[in-house]
Amino acid sequence: MSNGYPQQPGQYGAYPPQQPGQYGAYPPQQQQPGHYGAPPPHHQQPGQYGAYPPQQGVGYPPQPSAFGPPPPSAFGVPPPLPQQQHAPLISPNKSIPLPPGARFTSSPISTFQIKILSARNLIAADVGGTSDPYVKIKTPATNGKDYKTRHISKSLNPIWNETFNIDLGNCVNDLVIIEVYDHDKVGSDDLIGFVALDPSTFPRGIEVVTTEQLSFVPHGEINIAITAINFGRELVPPTYKYDYERWRASIPSISKKGNEKLKNKQKKNDHKAKKNKPLGIYHNKYPPQGYSIINGYVKKNPSTAQQVGKDAKKFIKKLF
Repeated sequence: MSNGYPQQPGQYGAYPPQQPGQYGAYPPQQQQPGHYGAPPPHHQQPGQYGAYPPQQGVGYPPQPSAFGPPPPSAFGVPPPLPQQQHAPLISPNKSIPLPPGARFTSSPISTFQIKILSARNLIAADVGGTSDPYVKIKTPATNGKDYKTRHISKSLNPIWNETFNIDLGNCVNDLVIIEVYDHDKVGSDDLIGFVALDPSTFPRGIEVVTTEQLSFVPHGEINIAITAINFGRELVPPTYKYDYERWRASIPSISKKGNEKLKNKQKKNDHKAKKNKPLGIYHNKYPPQGYSIINGYVKKNPSTAQQVGKDAKKFIKKLF
């Protein structure tokens, strides 16, 4: 009895009254096929209603489907994706070439963004075995304008995380120089490394993050991120970013002592040997004030005081 009325068996698709003592469960439903809905699954004809493909049994290999190609394997694992093919590593004394199908575009005022992230293993310029480093960014177009970070006191592994937007006068031929200095309260600041960058190799609109080995010093490196905003290489393959970063990592630094040794060796060689020496990657480029290009390599010009000292040594040698 329910709500005072006797329940009618089979009415409205409900279950008939439970039979006492028979396994403690309901007997099979008495609904007829086609009444109030679709036929039971075991009565459904193949292709009827066009709803679902044949059910795949658990633990069995998948069956071919009428709705598309068969699965890639018996276990449902997709085939491995093709590996990205990187260009062969570029020689450190050669610039990274323009990829096939790519092009270089410029703007009347070419702007790039540079993030000075951090540095590591800098030389100790102070008596206490530390440095107070900061970074300057120079281009031929800066004309003495300072783009520099704050200085970090007593650190050989500083972190700056500072961003600058800088304009170039000629994005094809200009060089960008990043200098690391030790801040001194008294006297002039000491240069503790620099690195040169060629903007004509930047991909347009793609940030590249590199670890650059500092030149002019025995050791030290700087981490930077660069984005060419309205100029650079376009239509480059997806792998160009990584090829650029690997190429930059392969470029060796030139220490101050290394430059002096190189000069001595060049003096011993004859003129023909000098001609056969391979050029560096920066030939035909314009460095900022205070730098020169020799055989394709960037050289820091001596300061006025250094030049006076050299001239004095030469004069003394002539006297004796």
